[in-house]
Amino acid sequence: MIEETAEFVQPLLIHVVDNDDIYLKHAAHADWFRTLRDFRWEDYRELGAQYYEQLYVFNERAAQKRGPKPRPKTNREKREEAQLRLLEDRPAGGNEEAPILQPEAKPAEAVIRVDPETIRPGETPIRMAGKRPKCFFSMFLAFIGVSLMGRPAEVDVVFEELQNNPAFARVCGFTLPAPPKPSGRVQYRHMDIPMRRKIQQFDQIMTESGLWSQAKWDEVERNRRLRVFVPEPDLVHDTTHFDACSQFEVVKGKTEDGKERRKSQSKTIKKCRCKDRETCPHPWELADDGAGTVVKQRNQKHWAHKAAVVGLPRQGVPVDAVAVADAATHDGETLVPHLERLYEHVPELIENADRVLADSAYDSDKNREAVAAPPFELRLCASLNPRSAKARTEGLPRGMAKVTPYGDVVCQAGYLMEYRGVRKDTGRFIYGSPRDEDGEPLCRGCPFRSACLNEGSEQRTVTIPFELLPHINPNDPPMSQRWKRIMKLRPTVERMIKNLKCDHGDGRAHKRGNASFQARMDKTMIAIHIQLRKDKAIG
Repeated sequence: MIEETAEFVQPLLIHVVDNDDIYLKHAAHADWFRTLRDFRWEDYRELGAQYYEQLYVFNERAAQKRGPKPRPKTNREKREEAQLRLLEDRPAGGNEEAPILQPEAKPAEAVIRVDPETIRPGETPIRMAGKRPKCFFSMFLAFIGVSLMGRPAEVDVVFEELQNNPAFARVCGFTLPAPPKPSGRVQYRHMDIPMRRKIQQFDQIMTESGLWSQAKWDEVERNRRLRVFVPEPDLVHDTTHFDACSQFEVVKGKTEDGKERRKSQSKTIKKCRCKDRETCPHPWELADDGAGTVVKQRNQKHWAHKAAVVGLPRQGVPVDAVAVADAATHDGETLVPHLERLYEHVPELIENADRVLADSAYDSDKNREAVAAPPFELRLCASLNPRSAKARTEGLPRGMAKVTPYGDVVCQAGYLMEYRGVRKDTGRFIYGSPRDEDGEPLCRGCPFRSACLNEGSEQRTVTIPFELLPHINPNDPPMSQRWKRIMKLRPTVERMIKNLKCDHGDGRAHKRGNASFQARMDKTMIAIHIQLRKDKAIG
């Protein structure tokens, strides 16, 4: 134990090294051990001081709850009425003023002040009364460590690893509990492996005070400043879903024009232990706020939470993952709020970007205009969504069978014509003959050659008027090679999502509520960026 005074720091005299620590130090599969061992706790002193301040606020509130309580008024709202009220408050229920993304929690006003320079691993703030709190740095490493292992950063998983993996507990900074005294009383030591209740309390404080989110943005800014990643001309955006840890019920209501509607919603409950919940004064709430029906395909639906992800495609780095306030919200509505959130925390990434890449769910004039406006001034490159447009088979140049809604021209022989460019003076798209592997026109041996080509011609050129494809922007046609090169970067967001869901978790939400789901995203992002910095230092 290091004994520190204002003038002297006792040097470390004995350092015990266990055999399994030596093994894990060189094991190829134990990156988590080396990352936790080399953790730079000095960078997290300010965060630790804020945690101890919020811990004091948490304890004060708990003490007030144990005191006498005024008799609350009776809640006469029926469960069916609460169902409709909660449905109408959701974005998917028609509330246009509801936030699209989960709002960020803010720390409560501190009652005491903790000097960051007075804390370090094993050293906690001095208390006038009560037991010493568990060390922030060790608790923080425990949550990040299980994510580095590829497991979800949840309380049960952390408790399991600390209890069953002595090497993990040691590298986090915890010690094994002392044996009980002859009287049977267990001695409390603040550096011993914590019980489940203490781990739950730590996660709750970090979540409710927004410290997990703050730590995530600190990691992103630290890696940007250290040039672990650099701004790119492109940003990529998409959403993903995590299966919810809850069930749903179908709420029946009516629209403004009187038509009946059915909507899936989390169960309506009261979070109390009253015997008669129908008449007790506590409010009706959603059992799992934020969960909703996520439609992936026509016949593929998931009861899940939804997260929006934005990242840098060329480096494959996710820079933010945020919970969507209502998982039933359409994907296209998440883009602009997410860019606003990114601009608030890391404006350099927006200022250095020229484009944002997305899939067809974001292809709308509303998104395109909002992204092009200040402060973003970006160009939205989204995969074409033809919506109700159908293939055209009439009014085409001779020899052509159809024009697809995506702007592809197919000839009578079944070949796809090669897009060549745009002729703006006449308002037409230009297509040429398809070619074989040697670059020769396929028209030479085509059985429809006589009905398609002019006499003496070896290949065909076709022009399609803009009016035939009104949903395609002539200034940015998706048929061009330039557009296809740009859109090759878009699928990199799928690898970022795989990193979030598979490499650092299991694709399921283990706790109810959007606040807990947001904390899960933040903890995973912290682990990813700590590992990025570690890999950069090694490389």
